Amino acid sequence: MKIVKHYPDELKLKVVRYYLDSDEGYQKTAERFNLQYAATVMKWVRKFRGESTTQPEMSKPAKKEKPIAPGDAEAMAKRIQELEQALETERLRSQAMSTMIDVAERDLKISIRKKSGAKRSGK
Repeated sequence: MKIVKHYPDELKLKVVRYYLDSDEGYQKTAERFNLQYAATVMKWVRKFRGESTTQPEMSKPAKKEKPIAPGDAEAMAKRIQELEQALETERLRSQAMSTMIDVAERDLKISIRKKSGAKRSGK
């Protein structure tokens, strides 16, 4: 038998406000308020986002970018280099996958890639 818990609207609004004002996700917010499921927080956010009269705009604010300190230029350059290496690795991976698909289609005579003019099923 499923146990259904009922929470007061005040608690729900408090949880929603906390979620929207913090950088924490659904899971961390649920843990903070001793809620069993993160989906509960998600449902409350969806429900109260449009119904709140206490806060005119209930949307999660964009994460604030930290200003770059002058001493962080080296760290930023290192991070950029790491990201460029990761991008190059992914380009090579993508090229390898594409080549593998080409070889499979040619040698095994199977169609893997979706054709641009393919018709959808009539379901």
